[in-house]
Amino acid sequence: MTITLTADLEKFVAEQLKSGSFQSAEDVIAQSLGMLRAQEHFIQSNRAELREKIEVGLKEIRDGDVIDGKESIRQIRQKLRLRERDGR
Repeated sequence: MTITLTADLEKFVAEQLKSGSFQSAEDVIAQSLGMLRAQEHFIQSNRAELREKIEVGLKEIRDGDVIDGKESIRQIRQKLRLRERDGR
């Protein structure tokens, strides 16, 4: 099989090879396809749970039970500071 990559993907493969993470372009492609396979397997195995979580999120949006992005980031940073302080 012959595969033609876009210039951006060729650049990415070259960067991966230059970093020393992979020995060949085939290794980069094989790793990428393995990750795609794992992702697809996860989605298939968890489809019902993922759909349920999406429905919960959509209901929260419809009900107005949301916070804006800046507030969300502030809360995440606060939790991280508390974890660092507590040594977790």
